[in-house]
Amino acid sequence: MPLFKYLKAQYALIITFCLVALFLPLSLLLWHVPLFAAINSGTTVGLLALIYLSWHFLTWRKQERFTDKLLEENHQLSTQLSEQIKNEQAFNDIIRVWSHQMKVPMTAIDMMTQTKLDGQELQNQLFYLNYYLNLLLEYQRIINLSSDFRFEEVSVKSSAVKIIKKYRTFFIQKGLTITIHADPDWQLITDRRWFELALEQVINNAIKYTKTGGITIDIQTGQIKISDTGIGILPEDLPRLFEHGFTGFNGRIQDKSSGLGLYLSHLILEKLTLQISISSTIDVGSQVTIKK
Repeated sequence: MPLFKYLKAQYALIITFCLVALFLPLSLLLWHVPLFAAINSGTTVGLLALIYLSWHFLTWRKQERFTDKLLEENHQLSTQLSEQIKNEQAFNDIIRVWSHQMKVPMTAIDMMTQTKLDGQELQNQLFYLNYYLNLLLEYQRIINLSSDFRFEEVSVKSSAVKIIKKYRTFFIQKGLTITIHADPDWQLITDRRWFELALEQVINNAIKYTKTGGITIDIQTGQIKISDTGIGILPEDLPRLFEHGFTGFNGRIQDKSSGLGLYLSHLILEKLTLQISISSTIDVGSQVTIKK
């Protein structure tokens, strides 16, 4: 309590007042002052001490509140500054990785202009140029977004089908199969735009790292699981997959990973109060689960 804190801080002053109130009457008695006058002097000193200490306590309490407020504001500013520095560092890392990733389709397009132009390959590279540009823009938006979501009932199956249609050309080119099981469908209350963006990163990764076989999407109330028959992920890489810029051993070997997709997915799903987890076996495939 503030009073106890004050008494502890001012104990020397309080003891001084008590000693004065006690020894003043005794001193007066030694000078043969009447007992009544000596007692009155002690009482007067005690009363003055009480008035002074009351005033001093109120002043001290006001200063304490002001100091506490300043400390709280300072803590908030320090936290905000640390968060801003962290976001700026993360964004600089994202820009660095993104710039490197953008060179891949740009170099491919440049080479095609100097040789025989492959229409389908040009379309693929333009698709990824647009994909990486949107990835950067959406990352900028989500780190500055706190609660400006538009929640509605979303059919998770419809969202998955929409994304599969967007990537249908890559399924055809690589000869991959796609299977969707939804019995029943998951009617999720969420922000459609952001949820689909997070889901797209997972499906994009599944396509990117699957050479043969296919992708299976299992949907049930409360969760969606995306399984592929891709190259898999090393066990030691699994705990770090959601760190920004982390590509993992196979991502570096394939030279296809930017480390942005899963980081962005995790960031979005966390804000939507959804969980994402990954399990994987090398040369067998990976399973990504998103659940409430």
